[in-house]
Amino acid sequence: MDTSNTLKIHLDRVTASQVTGKHVATGLTISGQIMMIEQIYDTKRHRDVLHVHRLFDQWRTTTIVAQAETEFSYVDAFSDGRILLVASRCDDDVDGSWLPNAFIYDSSGHLLDRFCLDDGIQNVHVDEKDQIWVSYFDEGVFADAATNSIGSFGLAVFDEHGQAVFKNKDYPIDDCYALNVCSSNDAWFFYHPDYRIVHLENGKGTSYAAPLRQFSDFIVHGEHLISTDNDNTYLLKRDGNRYDEQARIQFESEKGTPLQGTIKMRQDRIVLSTETRLYAGTFSDFIVE
Repeated sequence: MDTSNTLKIHLDRVTASQVTGKHVATGLTISGQIMMIEQIYDTKRHRDVLHVHRLFDQWRTTTIVAQAETEFSYVDAFSDGRILLVASRCDDDVDGSWLPNAFIYDSSGHLLDRFCLDDGIQNVHVDEKDQIWVSYFDEGVFADAATNSIGSFGLAVFDEHGQAVFKNKDYPIDDCYALNVCSSNDAWFFYHPDYRIVHLENGKGTSYAAPLRQFSDFIVHGEHLISTDNDNTYLLKRDGNRYDEQARIQFESEKGTPLQGTIKMRQDRIVLSTETRLYAGTFSDFIVE
Protein backbone atom coordinates (compact mmCIF):
# COMPACT_ATOMS: atom_id res chain seq x y z
CA MET A 1 0.00 0.00 0.00
CA ASP A 2 1.17 3.51 -0.80
CA THR A 3 1.02 5.08 2.67
CA SER A 4 1.20 8.55 1.12
CA ASN A 5 -2.32 7.97 -0.17
CA THR A 6 -4.43 9.54 2.58
CA LEU A 7 -8.20 9.80 2.44
CA LYS A 8 -9.67 12.55 4.60
CA ILE A 9 -13.10 11.74 6.02
CA HIS A 10 -15.34 14.34 7.62
CA LEU A 11 -17.24 13.45 10.79
CA ASP A 12 -20.06 15.59 12.19
CA ARG A 13 -20.02 16.86 15.75
CA VAL A 14 -22.75 15.25 17.85
CA THR A 15 -24.33 18.35 19.39
CA ALA A 16 -25.50 16.84 22.68
CA SER A 17 -22.30 14.90 23.38
CA GLN A 18 -20.46 17.35 25.61
CA VAL A 19 -18.35 15.49 28.17
CA THR A 20 -18.12 17.25 31.53
CA GLY A 21 -16.84 14.33 33.61
CA LYS A 22 -14.59 11.40 32.81
CA HIS A 23 -15.46 9.57 29.59
CA VAL A 24 -15.72 5.84 30.33
CA ALA A 25 -17.07 4.16 27.18
CA THR A 26 -19.05 4.69 24.00
CA GLY A 27 -21.28 2.19 22.22
CA LEU A 28 -23.54 1.83 19.20
CA THR A 29 -26.83 -0.06 19.49
CA ILE A 30 -28.37 -2.30 16.82
CA SER A 31 -30.73 0.59 15.95
CA GLY A 32 -27.78 2.92 15.37
CA GLN A 33 -28.22 4.90 18.57
CA ILE A 34 -25.09 6.28 20.26
CA MET A 35 -24.63 5.54 23.96
CA MET A 36 -21.98 6.99 26.23
CA ILE A 37 -20.90 6.39 29.84
CA GLU A 38 -19.54 9.33 31.79
CA GLN A 39 -18.23 9.24 35.37
CA ILE A 40 -19.23 12.30 37.43
CA TYR A 41 -18.83 13.14 41.10
CA ASP A 42 -22.24 13.35 42.81
CA THR A 43 -22.17 16.02 45.52
CA LYS A 44 -25.31 14.61 47.20
CA ARG A 45 -24.02 11.05 47.35
CA HIS A 46 -20.43 12.21 47.96
CA ARG A 47 -19.18 9.65 45.49
CA ASP A 48 -18.65 9.04 41.80
CA VAL A 49 -21.63 7.80 39.81
CA LEU A 50 -22.08 6.83 36.17
CA HIS A 51 -24.20 8.85 33.78
CA VAL A 52 -25.33 6.65 30.89
CA HIS A 53 -26.42 8.88 27.99
CA ARG A 54 -28.53 8.04 24.96
CA LEU A 55 -27.65 10.59 22.32
CA PHE A 56 -30.12 12.00 19.79
CA ASP A 57 -27.82 14.61 18.17
CA GLN A 58 -29.23 17.81 19.69
CA TRP A 59 -30.59 16.24 22.91
CA ARG A 60 -29.99 13.28 25.14
CA THR A 61 -31.53 11.27 27.94
CA THR A 62 -29.50 10.27 30.98
CA THR A 63 -29.71 7.34 33.38
CA ILE A 64 -27.72 7.61 36.60
CA VAL A 65 -26.14 4.36 37.77
CA ALA A 66 -24.68 4.39 41.27
CA GLN A 67 -22.22 1.56 40.63
CA ALA A 68 -19.07 3.45 39.65
CA GLU A 69 -16.62 1.06 41.30
CA THR A 70 -16.83 -1.43 38.41
CA GLU A 71 -14.52 -0.57 35.51
CA PHE A 72 -17.01 -0.91 32.67
CA SER A 73 -15.68 -1.10 29.14
CA TYR A 74 -18.85 -1.59 27.06
CA VAL A 75 -22.37 -0.17 26.89
CA ASP A 76 -25.34 -1.32 24.80
CA ALA A 77 -29.12 -1.53 25.12
CA PHE A 78 -31.88 -4.09 24.69
CA SER A 79 -34.92 -3.56 22.48
CA ASP A 80 -37.10 -2.54 25.46
CA GLY A 81 -34.65 0.13 26.62
CA ARG A 82 -32.84 -1.80 29.33
CA ILE A 83 -29.17 -0.87 29.58
CA LEU A 84 -26.32 -3.38 29.45
CA LEU A 85 -22.97 -2.44 31.02
CA VAL A 86 -20.08 -4.90 30.77
CA ALA A 87 -16.59 -4.98 32.24
CA SER A 88 -13.84 -6.54 30.15
CA ARG A 89 -12.32 -8.33 33.11
CA CYS A 90 -13.87 -10.15 36.05
CA ASP A 91 -12.58 -11.38 39.38
CA ASP A 92 -12.93 -14.90 40.71
CA ASP A 93 -14.81 -15.75 43.88
CA VAL A 94 -13.43 -17.75 46.82
CA ASP A 95 -14.71 -20.96 45.23
CA GLY A 96 -12.88 -20.20 41.96
CA SER A 97 -15.99 -19.21 40.00
CA TRP A 98 -16.16 -15.92 38.12
CA LEU A 99 -17.96 -12.97 39.68
CA PRO A 100 -20.49 -11.02 37.55
CA ASN A 101 -19.13 -8.60 34.95
CA ALA A 102 -22.38 -7.91 33.05
CA PHE A 103 -25.07 -5.73 34.66
CA ILE A 104 -28.54 -4.86 33.35
CA TYR A 105 -30.32 -1.67 34.48
CA ASP A 106 -33.71 -0.16 33.76
CA SER A 107 -34.11 3.40 32.46
CA SER A 108 -34.19 4.68 36.06
CA GLY A 109 -30.84 3.11 36.94
CA HIS A 110 -32.18 0.23 39.02
CA LEU A 111 -30.20 -2.99 38.80
CA LEU A 112 -32.35 -5.75 37.26
CA ASP A 113 -29.89 -8.58 36.71
CA ARG A 114 -26.22 -9.44 36.72
CA PHE A 115 -24.19 -12.39 35.52
CA CYS A 116 -20.79 -13.38 34.19
CA LEU A 117 -19.91 -13.39 30.49
CA ASP A 118 -16.45 -14.79 31.28
CA ASP A 119 -13.13 -12.97 31.53
CA GLY A 120 -11.06 -11.29 28.82
CA ILE A 121 -13.84 -9.66 26.80
CA GLN A 122 -12.79 -7.81 23.65
CA ASN A 123 -16.19 -6.56 22.47
CA VAL A 124 -19.92 -6.76 23.18
CA HIS A 125 -22.88 -6.23 20.83
CA VAL A 126 -26.62 -6.78 21.49
CA ASP A 127 -28.64 -7.79 18.41
CA GLU A 128 -32.32 -7.17 17.59
CA LYS A 129 -33.32 -10.43 19.31
CA ASP A 130 -31.68 -9.20 22.56
CA GLN A 131 -28.90 -11.75 22.17
CA ILE A 132 -25.51 -10.69 23.52
CA TRP A 133 -22.55 -11.33 21.19
CA VAL A 134 -19.20 -11.46 22.98
CA SER A 135 -15.69 -11.74 21.55
CA TYR A 136 -12.61 -12.51 23.67
CA PHE A 137 -8.95 -11.59 23.55
CA ASP A 138 -6.15 -14.06 24.20
CA GLU A 139 -6.23 -13.94 28.01
CA GLY A 140 -9.92 -14.84 27.94
CA VAL A 141 -9.33 -17.60 25.38
CA PHE A 142 -6.40 -19.29 27.12
CA ALA A 143 -6.81 -18.46 30.83
CA ASP A 144 -9.28 -21.29 31.44
CA ALA A 145 -9.07 -23.24 28.19
CA ALA A 146 -8.42 -26.42 30.16
CA THR A 147 -11.83 -26.15 31.81
CA ASN A 148 -13.51 -25.44 28.47
CA SER A 149 -14.72 -22.01 29.62
CA ILE A 150 -16.91 -20.04 27.24
CA GLY A 151 -14.12 -17.56 26.63
CA SER A 152 -11.98 -20.37 25.23
CA PHE A 153 -14.21 -20.42 22.13
CA GLY A 154 -13.14 -16.88 21.21
CA LEU A 155 -16.68 -15.90 20.21
CA ALA A 156 -19.99 -16.70 21.89
CA VAL A 157 -23.61 -15.56 21.95
CA PHE A 158 -25.72 -15.36 25.11
CA ASP A 159 -29.40 -14.79 25.73
CA GLU A 160 -30.51 -11.80 27.79
CA HIS A 161 -30.20 -13.88 30.97
CA GLY A 162 -26.54 -14.74 30.37
CA GLN A 163 -27.02 -18.29 29.12
CA ALA A 164 -24.81 -19.28 26.17
CA VAL A 165 -26.78 -20.11 23.00
CA PHE A 166 -23.82 -20.25 20.59
CA LYS A 167 -20.11 -21.05 20.91
CA ASN A 168 -17.69 -20.79 18.01
CA LYS A 169 -16.36 -24.20 17.03
CA ASP A 170 -15.46 -23.54 13.39
CA TYR A 171 -12.57 -21.07 13.61
CA PRO A 172 -9.30 -21.46 15.57
CA ILE A 173 -9.52 -18.16 17.44
CA ASP A 174 -6.61 -17.21 19.67
CA ASP A 175 -7.74 -13.58 19.83
CA CYS A 176 -10.95 -12.18 18.36
CA TYR A 177 -9.69 -8.69 17.61
CA ALA A 178 -12.87 -7.10 16.26
CA LEU A 179 -16.63 -7.70 16.04
CA ASN A 180 -19.42 -6.08 14.04
CA VAL A 181 -22.92 -7.45 14.62
CA CYS A 182 -25.29 -5.94 12.03
CA SER A 183 -28.15 -8.29 12.96
CA SER A 184 -28.69 -11.76 14.43
CA ASN A 185 -28.18 -13.22 10.93
CA ASP A 186 -25.46 -10.85 9.74
CA ALA A 187 -22.29 -10.59 11.81
CA TRP A 188 -18.60 -10.05 11.08
CA PHE A 189 -15.48 -10.72 13.13
CA PHE A 190 -11.70 -10.58 12.70
CA TYR A 191 -9.43 -13.05 14.45
CA HIS A 192 -5.81 -14.03 15.08
CA PRO A 193 -3.61 -15.98 14.34
CA ASP A 194 -5.02 -16.51 10.85
CA TYR A 195 -5.74 -12.81 10.26
CA ARG A 196 -9.07 -13.71 8.72
CA ILE A 197 -12.22 -11.61 8.42
CA VAL A 198 -15.29 -13.83 8.78
CA HIS A 199 -18.82 -13.02 7.66
CA LEU A 200 -21.52 -15.07 9.41
CA GLU A 201 -24.71 -14.86 7.38
CA ASN A 202 -27.75 -16.99 8.17
CA GLY A 203 -25.58 -19.46 10.03
CA LYS A 204 -23.01 -19.86 7.25
CA GLY A 205 -19.51 -18.44 7.47
CA THR A 206 -17.35 -16.99 4.69
CA SER A 207 -13.78 -15.99 5.49
CA TYR A 208 -11.43 -13.54 3.80
CA ALA A 209 -7.71 -13.00 4.15
CA ALA A 210 -6.66 -9.65 5.58
CA PRO A 211 -3.40 -7.69 5.88
CA LEU A 212 -1.19 -8.79 8.79
CA ARG A 213 -2.22 -5.83 10.87
CA GLN A 214 -4.24 -5.85 14.09
CA PHE A 215 -7.40 -3.74 14.28
CA SER A 216 -10.05 -3.40 16.97
CA ASP A 217 -13.08 -2.09 15.04
CA PHE A 218 -14.28 -2.22 11.45
CA ILE A 219 -17.25 -1.56 9.20
CA VAL A 220 -18.13 -2.99 5.80
CA HIS A 221 -19.95 -1.38 2.88
CA GLY A 222 -20.16 -3.30 -0.39
CA GLU A 223 -16.63 -4.29 -1.43
CA HIS A 224 -14.99 -1.81 0.94
CA LEU A 225 -14.01 -2.03 4.58
CA ILE A 226 -12.67 0.52 7.07
CA SER A 227 -10.51 -0.84 9.89
CA THR A 228 -9.00 0.96 12.87
CA ASP A 229 -6.84 0.35 15.92
CA ASN A 230 -7.55 3.93 17.09
CA ASP A 231 -4.03 5.05 16.15
CA ASN A 232 -4.24 4.07 12.47
CA THR A 233 -7.29 3.74 10.23
CA TYR A 234 -7.29 2.23 6.74
CA LEU A 235 -9.59 1.77 3.77
CA LEU A 236 -9.57 -1.78 2.39
CA LYS A 237 -11.13 -3.24 -0.74
CA ARG A 238 -12.15 -6.83 -1.36
CA ASP A 239 -10.40 -8.65 -4.19
CA GLY A 240 -11.75 -12.15 -4.48
CA ASN A 241 -11.26 -13.89 -1.15
CA ARG A 242 -9.05 -11.22 0.43
CA TYR A 243 -9.09 -7.57 1.53
CA ASP A 244 -6.23 -5.28 0.50
CA GLU A 245 -5.36 -1.88 1.95
CA GLN A 246 -6.05 1.03 -0.38
CA ALA A 247 -5.37 4.15 1.66
CA ARG A 248 -4.76 5.55 5.10
CA ILE A 249 -7.72 7.49 6.58
CA GLN A 250 -7.58 10.73 8.52
CA PHE A 251 -10.77 11.81 10.27
CA GLU A 252 -11.42 15.53 10.50
CA SER A 253 -14.03 17.83 12.03
CA GLU A 254 -16.45 20.12 10.21
CA LYS A 255 -13.73 22.79 10.44
CA GLY A 256 -11.15 20.55 8.80
CA THR A 257 -9.28 19.96 12.06
CA PRO A 258 -7.71 16.47 12.36
CA LEU A 259 -9.51 14.31 14.92
CA GLN A 260 -7.85 11.80 17.22
CA GLY A 261 -9.59 9.73 19.87
CA THR A 262 -11.28 6.44 20.68
CA ILE A 263 -13.15 5.01 17.70
CA LYS A 264 -16.15 2.69 17.81
CA MET A 265 -17.69 1.15 14.69
CA ARG A 266 -20.81 -0.90 14.09
CA GLN A 267 -22.91 -1.73 11.03
CA ASP A 268 -21.83 1.19 8.82
CA ARG A 269 -21.50 3.81 11.58
CA ILE A 270 -18.40 5.45 13.03
CA VAL A 271 -18.20 7.32 16.35
CA LEU A 272 -15.01 9.06 17.45
CA SER A 273 -14.75 10.15 21.09
CA THR A 274 -12.44 12.97 22.12
CA GLU A 275 -11.97 14.22 25.68
CA THR A 276 -14.77 16.77 25.28
CA ARG A 277 -17.29 15.48 22.69
CA LEU A 278 -18.22 12.91 20.06
CA TYR A 279 -18.10 12.99 16.27
CA ALA A 280 -20.04 10.61 14.03
CA GLY A 281 -20.60 9.54 10.44
CA THR A 282 -21.68 6.60 8.29
CA PHE A 283 -19.78 4.67 5.64
CA SER A 284 -22.51 5.39 3.09
CA ASP A 285 -21.77 9.13 3.50
CA PHE A 286 -18.31 8.62 2.02
CA ILE A 287 -17.75 8.52 -1.71
CA VAL A 288 -15.25 5.80 -2.57
CA GLU A 289 -13.87 5.77 -6.10
